[in-house]
Amino acid sequence: MAQQKKVKLYTLSTCAVCHQVERFFEEHGIAYEQIVVDELDSGEQWLVSKELKKHNPQATYPTVVVEEVIKGFDEERLKEALAIK
Repeated sequence: MAQQKKVKLYTLSTCAVCHQVERFFEEHGIAYEQIVVDELDSGEQWLVSKELKKHNPQATYPTVVVEEVIKGFDEERLKEALAIK
């Protein structure tokens, strides 16, 4: 079995598209680290926002980092990046 790639998901708690990506990962058994930015305290939000902008200068949500940045819910790109058929 191949080693799964590390997946990081930046979301907002109120973002419907973010929830779509979460469901997609769960349906496909993908382990991921989720960072719910609006649930962090202000200092942590600032630090995470700087980190997010390195991957996605527009800082839009959701942002998925799987050895590449995927913005929004792009099912085909997610499947390709995660080697899901």
